[in-house]
Amino acid sequence: MDYLNIDLSSVSEREQEILEGYSFDTLLLEINCNLTEINETTVRAQFELSLKSNITTAREIFNANLKNIVIHAVSQRKSNL
Repeated sequence: MDYLNIDLSSVSEREQEILEGYSFDTLLLEINCNLTEINETTVRAQFELSLKSNITTAREIFNANLKNIVIHAVSQRKSNL
């Protein structure tokens, strides 16, 4: 699948997440791999860094597909009339 050109007529591609799930397991793995000192400040910083990265990726995917989204939404609206 080409995340920079999602085929919104495909059910499987349309069901893909724009913002991937971020679990406690993932956070704990990041803490173990990335932090030398573990405390509330460093854990919060790791979480914020990961969240920012996920949001950046989601924005890139959204922006790359904005024209596709608008075209598909307009088409759906017309077919519902």
